[in-house]
Amino acid sequence: MKSSRPLRLLALSALLAGLGFIAVSAFFAWQLTGPMRRPLGAAPERFLSAHESVRFPARDGISLAGWFVPCAGAKQAVVLLHGHGSTRTQMLARAKLLHDHGYAALLYDARGHGESSGELVSFGWYETRDLLGALDWLRDRGFTEFGLIGASQGGATIALAAAELRGVRWAVLESTYPTLTNAVDRRFRKTFHVPGWLAGVVMVPLAEWRLGLHASTISPRDAVAKLPCPVLIMIGERDAHTHPADAREIFDRAREPKSFWLVPAAAHVDLYGFAKQDYERHLLNFISTAQ
Repeated sequence: MKSSRPLRLLALSALLAGLGFIAVSAFFAWQLTGPMRRPLGAAPERFLSAHESVRFPARDGISLAGWFVPCAGAKQAVVLLHGHGSTRTQMLARAKLLHDHGYAALLYDARGHGESSGELVSFGWYETRDLLGALDWLRDRGFTEFGLIGASQGGATIALAAAELRGVRWAVLESTYPTLTNAVDRRFRKTFHVPGWLAGVVMVPLAEWRLGLHASTISPRDAVAKLPCPVLIMIGERDAHTHPADAREIFDRAREPKSFWLVPAAAHVDLYGFAKQDYERHLLNFISTAQ
């Protein structure tokens, strides 16, 4: 009888560990796919001295909040897409740069972020409907030509929407993952030092169930081939979330003309904030040759 006590304790410990693993996995599945809304207040005047606070519907009716920066005589409008867990404020400096160079700009909170509606966050998949709604809104304002800049999830959104991007003349994808499976694996290896398939054995299926799609479906790498315009791919040299080789996978699938910029010493950070002068030079040179 005494020898059975350690076995019972071992079995109980294993059960509790398993239940704890499931609970933690469920927490992260809901956290990563759930809304991250928060009030933003007014845009800082040092970035946007003249702008409009706007709301417009995504293609599926989700209400999105944004700022529109008009520019007298502008022929193109640029749509700026922030990353996962961020808000339109991430794109303020880019909006100012582009406005100063003669472009109107629309920056908005993706669904489930900032001041936008929506209960699900899908790493770019359903967010394609946000981008298409933004372009519809700009067309209603009289614009027919567009540029796009997306950081991380924002870049994935652009790639995933590639087949439907009518009127887009150029696109910039910053720190964009090639496939969601790859992104999950990279993050688990960096954070927990275990492969994604192991750490996410419960979390990923729960997230897939919540979103109603399979992670393998979400592949900017495969979709980018349908992008109907020149593309600039940017990636940090030390990015541990999306490796330079991962960004190269997207670049290799993209159509010509295309450009690649490996940002020296940069991790998975705001590339404009990290290398301001070089960023401006690469971006503006790319835009000038893409017209």
